[in-house]
Amino acid sequence: MGNLHEFVRAEGTLDDSKIWRREPLYQGMNGRFVERFYPVKGQSCIFKPVTNGESIDREVWVYRHVLPFFPPIYPQMLATSGEGKGAAGWAIFEDLGPLGHAYRLGNALKVTERMAWWHSRPAAEWSGLSMQGPKPGIEIIAAELLDRQNEAAAILSELGFEQPAGIFTEARAACEGERFGGPRVLSHGDLHQGNYAITDEGRLYILDWEHAHLSSPFWDLFHLIDMSHPMFAKRMTASDRESILGEYLGQARLYGAGWERRAFVREYASFAALFGLWMLLLIQGDLGRESGVWPRERLLAQREEAAANLAGCLALMGS
Repeated sequence: MGNLHEFVRAEGTLDDSKIWRREPLYQGMNGRFVERFYPVKGQSCIFKPVTNGESIDREVWVYRHVLPFFPPIYPQMLATSGEGKGAAGWAIFEDLGPLGHAYRLGNALKVTERMAWWHSRPAAEWSGLSMQGPKPGIEIIAAELLDRQNEAAAILSELGFEQPAGIFTEARAACEGERFGGPRVLSHGDLHQGNYAITDEGRLYILDWEHAHLSSPFWDLFHLIDMSHPMFAKRMTASDRESILGEYLGQARLYGAGWERRAFVREYASFAALFGLWMLLLIQGDLGRESGVWPRERLLAQREEAAANLAGCLALMGS
């Protein structure tokens, strides 16, 4: 395909005069699109500009310093604007073809197996990574829930929950450093349903590494299991939730983790309940705005999914 840089303008957009065709794939939070483009007929790549508050630099760093040690579960990065370009940054990836994002337990278990492996790598190997992900850390989330306790309680009441005082007790414990104090691991950062896929040939790919950071193992697990998304809906059952947690625990033990099952599951449930309630506050705010990236009907469906997941986590927390 030659020099891929020639297809991108200096301001970080595709140059229509030099490509055969382009197709939008999805829209980022800043309104810009990730696109499939064809330099010539029959050859395609994926163009990814900056689509959120992050620069492209973190993903480039991960591709240079982290993913070379991984099995081939990520798309190849073919070209990049280079570091320090800010909002004009971009990357071009190989086109994996049609990808399936529909939820299936078997696919989630494949991700879980790989996740346990990358969590097992010593955090010191990734000293160049930030501790900050795309959302606040769980301690900040817990503090915000306490600051907005009346608002959070009103949402719980509106959704039909009995007032679960336990969730605010957990929030206080998290703020005081009594929860989630285990090791920090390499976290993908945004491992929701849309960021992993299975090809037609059955190969697993983990996509979009720009939010990678060091965090609790529960961060990736929550995004895989109980994080809702307006464009990638799934139905998480109690049985599937416990299967994924059990698979993770079994794999982690192979790499030397010493968690006791009941304590591990309960701590996950506490983390997920706090994160899930905070997400409901976020969704409520999105619904109250006149305009936004996500259609209202998608946000309403996301709220329903988030509420169901929260109910499951609260039940698990009390088991």
